[in-house]
Amino acid sequence: PKYPEKSFEISGFWAPYEMTEEAFEQYKDVGFTTLAMINHSLEKDSEHQFYLGSERTMKALELCRKTGLKAILQYGDWLATWSENNLDYFSKTPFSQYDIYGDYKDIITGVSIVDEPSKEHYDGRYSSKAMMDDFQKVYPDAYYIVNISPRYAGGTYWDFANYDELVDTYEKEIMTHFDKKFISVDCYPFPDEKIYRCTRHQDWLLGHEIIANLAKKHDAYKTAIIQSSVTNEFAPVLTEGDMRLQVNIALAFGFDHIQYYCYEVPRTYNEDGTIEYMYEHCILNQDSTPNEMYYWLKDIHKEIQSFSNVILAYDWDSIIARNPVGFSSNTDMMQMLDREFENAKHFQKAISSSDLAISRFTSEEYGEAYMLVNYDVKDKPNNVATVTFKDCSRLALYGGKGFDGTPKIVELDEEGKYRFEFEYGEGVFVVPMV
Repeated sequence: PKYPEKSFEISGFWAPYEMTEEAFEQYKDVGFTTLAMINHSLEKDSEHQFYLGSERTMKALELCRKTGLKAILQYGDWLATWSENNLDYFSKTPFSQYDIYGDYKDIITGVSIVDEPSKEHYDGRYSSKAMMDDFQKVYPDAYYIVNISPRYAGGTYWDFANYDELVDTYEKEIMTHFDKKFISVDCYPFPDEKIYRCTRHQDWLLGHEIIANLAKKHDAYKTAIIQSSVTNEFAPVLTEGDMRLQVNIALAFGFDHIQYYCYEVPRTYNEDGTIEYMYEHCILNQDSTPNEMYYWLKDIHKEIQSFSNVILAYDWDSIIARNPVGFSSNTDMMQMLDREFENAKHFQKAISSSDLAISRFTSEEYGEAYMLVNYDVKDKPNNVATVTFKDCSRLALYGGKGFDGTPKIVELDEEGKYRFEFEYGEGVFVVPMV
């Protein structure tokens, strides 16, 4: 079939420190489509901070226009107050008050309002009807971006009874107010083992499922913020397989926008002239030069954008999991091993040599499709999976290392089976062909 043209939105923060065309081109060349205006490491003034009305925001928009990037603005109420002691910034209609970006609204995809809000933030500060109505009036084609915390972090730190209450509050107080519904979650799966006593957070799939089901309920646009930083609270090393796994899991839950924490390394400038760096490296090194992760992601982004119009033509529906023994050290899989797809059109069964996540996607026009991801841990043998399909004779396979947009067409055997083999972190999007 001919699929409509669609592409993933891809971004990262901290945003570039240097406000130059060269720095923005380097940001774009990794495969980013949108500048996320988040970086508050520099001097606390209008020239160096992103917030509505700041000099830096306008300069960034000019550079986005020159380099062909879209933009996510930052509301930045606390930054504006911090930088200018501007108490008037806390108005009920801040978007009308700073409605000065008319020449750039065609490239503004959203405004970042608040990150990981606690219960007190829903007292009207970010969830007042006046403020949300004002946003929709000024930015009718953009998203009101509120990012919520991941499931593994729970809810009590943010003064909620549990994670369910945290998600429900966002849904009721903010999400449902907007015509353009949106949800974002950050999930950094590879922690410092000494701090967290694990090498991978164990409810990654369950957390993403909560977000995906809420987006499905409201037909919402969804953003996955994933990990690209090492050391400090994170693992000391990230491999290419780790990055592929994170991107493939995001695709397996139908996320529209992939965002990275971090692009530049966050810094603290001390009064004595020294600089403290939060991480050993992110997508860029501490000196703002690319490292090997930059080039891994450049390849990955090229690969996924080559079939973005295919996967984004379908809606995520549900997820199951399989492994050979009915038990997994990845405990989030345990609740998915006994699941079956309800009334699956083509999928029958899967037998895998290790942990395998399987998502179903649906489309009224194109039927059903599936995403398979090797969810096993690193340094293990390849995951070999034999999947049995029905009511189709061939499969179109999308994705993987070096994928250029041309699907691999494979024949099923006489029993409707096909044998897949996945390296660590690999996944494939499967379209059955009748």
